[in-house]
Amino acid sequence: MVNRKRVAGGSSAYPYAVFTVPDEDSAYELTQILEKIDTSDRNWLRSTAVTTTWSFRSHREPTVFSRGLPILAPACDMPVDGLNTLPAKSGIKVGLSVERHAGYTPGAITAATLSYSYDGGATWVQAPAQQRNGKWSAVLGHSGAAGKQVTTRATFTDANSNAVTQTITRAYDVR
Repeated sequence: MVNRKRVAGGSSAYPYAVFTVPDEDSAYELTQILEKIDTSDRNWLRSTAVTTTWSFRSHREPTVFSRGLPILAPACDMPVDGLNTLPAKSGIKVGLSVERHAGYTPGAITAATLSYSYDGGATWVQAPAQQRNGKWSAVLGHSGAAGKQVTTRATFTDANSNAVTQTITRAYDVR
Protein backbone atom coordinates (compact mmCIF):
# COMPACT_ATOMS: atom_id res chain seq x y z
CA MET A 1 0.00 0.00 0.00
CA VAL A 2 1.09 3.54 -0.73
CA ASN A 3 -0.07 5.98 1.92
CA ARG A 4 -0.16 9.76 1.40
CA LYS A 5 -1.59 12.38 3.74
CA ARG A 6 -2.07 16.09 3.18
CA VAL A 7 -3.07 18.55 5.93
CA ALA A 8 -3.00 22.33 6.48
CA GLY A 9 -1.12 22.91 3.25
CA GLY A 10 1.43 20.24 4.09
CA SER A 11 1.78 16.69 2.91
CA SER A 12 3.61 13.50 3.80
CA ALA A 13 4.32 10.26 1.93
CA TYR A 14 4.46 8.50 5.30
CA PRO A 15 1.49 7.41 7.43
CA TYR A 16 2.56 9.91 10.09
CA ALA A 17 3.75 13.51 10.17
CA VAL A 18 3.80 16.64 12.30
CA PHE A 19 2.29 19.84 10.93
CA THR A 20 2.19 23.30 12.48
CA VAL A 21 -1.37 24.60 12.67
CA PRO A 22 -2.86 27.71 14.27
CA ASP A 23 -3.98 27.70 17.93
CA GLU A 24 -7.32 29.37 17.19
CA ASP A 25 -10.42 27.54 16.06
CA SER A 26 -9.96 26.61 12.40
CA ALA A 27 -11.52 24.40 9.75
CA TYR A 28 -9.38 21.53 8.51
CA GLU A 29 -9.48 19.06 5.69
CA LEU A 30 -7.31 15.96 5.91
CA THR A 31 -7.04 13.58 2.94
CA GLN A 32 -5.47 10.14 3.04
CA ILE A 33 -4.83 8.22 -0.18
CA LEU A 34 -4.05 4.51 0.01
CA GLU A 35 -3.13 2.60 -3.15
CA LYS A 36 -2.14 -1.01 -3.66
CA ILE A 37 0.98 -1.72 -5.61
CA ASP A 38 0.10 -3.31 -8.96
CA THR A 39 0.18 -7.09 -8.91
CA SER A 40 -1.06 -9.98 -10.99
CA ASP A 41 -2.24 -11.82 -7.85
CA ARG A 42 -6.03 -12.32 -8.25
CA ASN A 43 -6.50 -12.06 -4.46
CA TRP A 44 -5.40 -8.40 -4.56
CA LEU A 45 -7.69 -7.19 -7.35
CA ARG A 46 -10.37 -5.70 -5.08
CA SER A 47 -10.16 -2.45 -3.11
CA THR A 48 -7.19 -1.21 -5.12
CA ALA A 49 -7.35 2.34 -3.75
CA VAL A 50 -9.06 4.17 -0.89
CA THR A 51 -9.28 7.96 -0.66
CA THR A 52 -10.68 9.37 2.58
CA THR A 53 -11.23 13.07 3.25
CA TRP A 54 -12.17 14.34 6.69
CA SER A 55 -13.53 17.83 7.35
CA PHE A 56 -13.52 19.08 10.93
CA ARG A 57 -12.83 22.04 13.21
CA SER A 58 -10.22 22.05 15.90
CA HIS A 59 -8.44 24.45 18.24
CA ARG A 60 -5.81 24.43 20.97
CA GLU A 61 -6.96 24.15 24.55
CA PRO A 62 -4.12 25.27 26.86
CA THR A 63 -5.42 23.18 29.77
CA VAL A 64 -5.72 19.97 27.71
CA PHE A 65 -2.53 17.99 27.13
CA SER A 66 -3.89 15.83 24.33
CA ARG A 67 -7.23 15.55 22.58
CA GLY A 68 -8.36 13.25 19.79
CA LEU A 69 -9.20 14.84 16.48
CA PRO A 70 -12.95 14.97 15.76
CA ILE A 71 -12.80 12.64 12.76
CA LEU A 72 -15.23 9.93 11.70
CA ALA A 73 -14.31 6.50 10.31
CA PRO A 74 -16.92 5.34 7.77
CA ALA A 75 -18.35 1.83 8.04
CA CYS A 76 -20.50 0.25 5.33
CA ASP A 77 -21.85 -3.17 6.23
CA MET A 78 -21.81 -4.71 2.74
CA PRO A 79 -23.19 -8.25 2.55
CA VAL A 80 -20.34 -9.40 0.28
CA ASP A 81 -19.17 -13.00 0.04
CA GLY A 82 -15.62 -14.21 0.72
CA LEU A 83 -14.46 -12.94 -2.68
CA ASN A 84 -15.93 -9.44 -2.18
CA THR A 85 -18.76 -9.91 -4.64
CA LEU A 86 -22.47 -9.12 -4.55
CA PRO A 87 -25.24 -10.67 -6.65
CA ALA A 88 -26.62 -8.93 -9.75
CA LYS A 89 -29.96 -8.03 -8.17
CA SER A 90 -31.78 -5.07 -6.64
CA GLY A 91 -32.75 -4.52 -3.03
CA ILE A 92 -29.36 -5.21 -1.44
CA LYS A 93 -29.44 -3.48 1.97
CA VAL A 94 -26.23 -1.92 3.30
CA GLY A 95 -25.83 -0.67 6.88
CA LEU A 96 -24.21 2.79 7.15
CA SER A 97 -22.44 3.94 10.30
CA VAL A 98 -19.29 5.57 11.62
CA GLU A 99 -16.69 4.52 14.13
CA ARG A 100 -15.04 7.06 16.34
CA HIS A 101 -11.45 8.20 16.42
CA ALA A 102 -9.77 7.64 19.79
CA GLY A 103 -10.65 10.51 22.09
CA TYR A 104 -13.67 11.72 20.10
CA THR A 105 -17.28 10.70 20.51
CA PRO A 106 -19.18 11.63 17.35
CA GLY A 107 -22.47 13.43 17.44
CA ALA A 108 -25.48 11.70 15.95
CA ILE A 109 -25.16 11.14 12.21
CA THR A 110 -27.27 13.82 10.49
CA ALA A 111 -26.54 12.83 6.88
CA ALA A 112 -25.33 9.65 5.20
CA THR A 113 -25.09 8.75 1.52
CA LEU A 114 -23.76 5.83 -0.48
CA SER A 115 -23.10 6.09 -4.20
CA TYR A 116 -21.66 3.55 -6.60
CA SER A 117 -20.02 3.64 -10.01
CA TYR A 118 -19.41 1.02 -12.68
CA ASP A 119 -16.90 3.20 -14.58
CA GLY A 120 -14.28 3.97 -11.94
CA GLY A 121 -16.01 7.11 -10.68
CA ALA A 122 -16.74 8.91 -13.95
CA THR A 123 -20.49 8.63 -13.25
CA TRP A 124 -22.32 7.79 -10.02
CA VAL A 125 -25.61 6.26 -8.94
CA GLN A 126 -26.81 7.39 -5.52
CA ALA A 127 -28.32 4.52 -3.55
CA PRO A 128 -31.54 5.45 -1.73
CA ALA A 129 -30.59 5.99 1.94
CA GLN A 130 -32.75 6.39 5.00
CA GLN A 131 -32.54 6.69 8.74
CA ARG A 132 -34.84 4.55 10.86
CA ASN A 133 -34.69 4.31 14.67
CA GLY A 134 -31.32 6.11 14.68
CA LYS A 135 -29.71 3.71 12.18
CA TRP A 136 -28.81 4.53 8.58
CA SER A 137 -29.01 2.19 5.60
CA ALA A 138 -28.90 2.33 1.82
CA VAL A 139 -30.24 0.02 -0.87
CA LEU A 140 -28.15 -1.04 -3.87
CA GLY A 141 -29.60 -1.96 -7.25
CA HIS A 142 -27.29 -4.17 -9.31
CA SER A 143 -29.84 -5.87 -11.60
CA GLY A 144 -28.23 -6.46 -14.99
CA ALA A 145 -24.75 -5.56 -13.71
CA ALA A 146 -23.18 -9.04 -13.61
CA GLY A 147 -19.44 -8.86 -14.25
CA LYS A 148 -19.17 -5.16 -13.33
CA GLN A 149 -16.51 -3.77 -11.01
CA VAL A 150 -17.92 -1.33 -8.45
CA THR A 151 -16.35 1.78 -6.94
CA THR A 152 -18.16 3.17 -3.88
CA ARG A 153 -18.35 6.58 -2.26
CA ALA A 154 -19.78 7.01 1.24
CA THR A 155 -20.32 10.35 2.99
CA PHE A 156 -21.28 11.05 6.58
CA THR A 157 -21.84 14.21 8.64
CA ASP A 158 -22.38 14.27 12.39
CA ALA A 159 -24.32 16.71 14.57
CA ASN A 160 -21.06 18.53 15.34
CA SER A 161 -20.61 19.33 11.60
CA ASN A 162 -17.68 16.94 11.21
CA ALA A 163 -17.76 15.07 7.90
CA VAL A 164 -16.02 12.29 6.01
CA THR A 165 -16.09 11.14 2.39
CA GLN A 166 -14.52 7.82 1.46
CA THR A 167 -14.10 6.47 -2.07
CA ILE A 168 -13.06 2.84 -2.55
CA THR A 169 -11.90 1.90 -6.03
CA ARG A 170 -13.19 -1.56 -6.99
CA ALA A 171 -14.75 -2.10 -3.58
CA TYR A 172 -16.44 -5.25 -4.88
CA ASP A 173 -17.51 -6.94 -8.09
CA VAL A 174 -21.02 -7.92 -9.14
CA ARG A 175 -21.46 -11.64 -9.88
